[in-house]
Amino acid sequence: MVSREDVEGLVAALFVVNNGMTRAMKQRPKAGELRLLQTVAMHEGSRPSELAEAMGVDRSLVTRQLRDLEDEGKVTVRPDPSDGRAFVAELTEQGRQEIAELTEFGMRRFESFVEDWDADEIRELTRLLWKFEHSKAAVSEREQEERPERGRRRR
Repeated sequence: MVSREDVEGLVAALFVVNNGMTRAMKQRPKAGELRLLQTVAMHEGSRPSELAEAMGVDRSLVTRQLRDLEDEGKVTVRPDPSDGRAFVAELTEQGRQEIAELTEFGMRRFESFVEDWDADEIRELTRLLWKFEHSKAAVSEREQEERPERGRRRR
């Protein structure tokens, strides 16, 4: 059985790691750019609302960042062929190059974080992080099923 103290220790560690990642992203503005570029790459031809949903952020943030990336020549924005009022985003070659460079920088950085770790430790942390993520998703799904639908009137 998991103790409350164990869970408190886990939460504390997760907050420290998350805060460190957030600070690093603020110090390296291109880190946030990388996330959007990667999302566009995975969802080529998607609308900003779809990209925002995939990233878990507000659509206005994605729209603003897409404009900046378009100005920098890293994405192209064109009308949605299925709805001329909307637009979709695609990567340019420059955007693909930017992803490659930022990914390489990030990988070198993470390699330095674990350079004195044993390969089994890295694999175990990876396995546990994925297990944690799957557990979170299962709880979220269960909570969604238990909530009454929004907008539905109770009688």
